[in-house]
Amino acid sequence: TGGRAVIDAIESNLALPPHYLEPSRLSLWKYGNVSSASIWYELELVAEHGNTCGEHRPDGTPPPGGAARRLRRGDRVWQIAFGSGFKCNSAVWQALRHH
Repeated sequence: TGGRAVIDAIESNLALPPHYLEPSRLSLWKYGNVSSASIWYELELVAEHGNTCGEHRPDGTPPPGGAARRLRRGDRVWQIAFGSGFKCNSAVWQALRHH
């Protein structure tokens, strides 16, 4: 188990809009399940595509109303990584420049 099921569970349990999880879904689609290393792929995808990651995979979810937005200085990105068993870590990154 893992991968898509974990992403779906996070989306459901935290009541997040679907486009918030698109960097994770795009990383899984492009690179497969690379476990905790996926956080680095996802961070790069956020820097590259902003909130439009859903436009870069089949069946992706773009932001509502086409409100495309890139990272800007001061924006924060919250990442959560899950490992085997009960392992879970999170980090909050802050953009130092516009992307």
